[in-house]
Amino acid sequence: MTVPHHETETLSLSDLHFSPIYMLCPESHIHQLPVELLQQIFSLIVNDISDCPSIFKFIKTRVSGNFASPPLVFTRVCRLWRDVAHSTTGLWSRIQVTLPSGDEPLKPFLSSLLQSWLARSGSQLLTLRIDRIELTCRLIESQPVIQLLEILQSESMRWETVVGVLYGHEWPCSNLDTPQLRTLECAWSGLSRFNAPNLHRLRMLSQSVGINNSLISTCKNVPHLHFQYASPKIIRFISVAFPLLETLVVAQVIGCYDDAKSHSVTHSCLESLTLPLPLDDYYYSHQLTEIFDGLRLPALRKLTLVGYPTKLRVDRTMAALAVIATCNLQVIDFQSAMPQDEVDVDVVEPLLSFAREISFRSVLLRCRAPHN
Repeated sequence: MTVPHHETETLSLSDLHFSPIYMLCPESHIHQLPVELLQQIFSLIVNDISDCPSIFKFIKTRVSGNFASPPLVFTRVCRLWRDVAHSTTGLWSRIQVTLPSGDEPLKPFLSSLLQSWLARSGSQLLTLRIDRIELTCRLIESQPVIQLLEILQSESMRWETVVGVLYGHEWPCSNLDTPQLRTLECAWSGLSRFNAPNLHRLRMLSQSVGINNSLISTCKNVPHLHFQYASPKIIRFISVAFPLLETLVVAQVIGCYDDAKSHSVTHSCLESLTLPLPLDDYYYSHQLTEIFDGLRLPALRKLTLVGYPTKLRVDRTMAALAVIATCNLQVIDFQSAMPQDEVDVDVVEPLLSFAREISFRSVLLRCRAPHN
């Protein structure tokens, strides 16, 4: 087995203080491994965790350190493992912090544990996932939460990825300087807190009622944008705020009667667009048309439609595509949980008049009709 290389600090066996376990069982195979290989094993275990490793464990309202899971569990086996884990900065560069509820003072050990975790990461760039036990508008008033957020934001210069359920105003600091930040998930109202000139991916959790350039002046060059909710008007005019946008994903389109087509708009760099299929409900049947009417999409190559492609939905999609001013679609891809063999090719085939290929979950469908 080839073990991938990870950047670690140099540590030799002579630098370590061995535990009584090692002294009594020197023939143990695990203690005969080179320190560098043990570091690689620890890194593989931590990187295999699908989410960020969690620092806290909650039992009802009680908060404790999560010493039963990596990487903290490595520090509880023996002195050798503890020293190796502490010396491997990559183990501590990803962290999930769940914020407690209530106003009960935070035990000093827990804040010290968080500070120690971050210190062990050395100069590594950080990936943060921030969760909370319960949603409450009083979150920022909670002293334990403020204490934890202050510790996290003290390392904002090293943030590379920040994902979670925090809104911007909940950070104690009014301005978060994040020059290394590449991926951010936040609410629209909190975007103004982030000075993120190198932001690459942005996920917006809440609906925006308008575009305010002053809110996003420091991350206007972001190429990849994901909206949880967006109206046709926002989808059309987002090019004003993000002129270099290459990928746009909208999970849910809302508010279909908001004068979206009052001006002609060009998305000059947009190459990939993901939208939900029109719903069968008549009230929402014209959402795609409101988005596409007169829209110029000279660079658009792929349109991804999320949902089951019924004939009614495909007909409404065709009506919407017919009003685009400029477009050169190569692929229309459907994303649905349904099995591919249940897709009615005859239903989706007419879309070949707007694209060269039709696919289902990125697998090309064998359509009979040629592209016009």
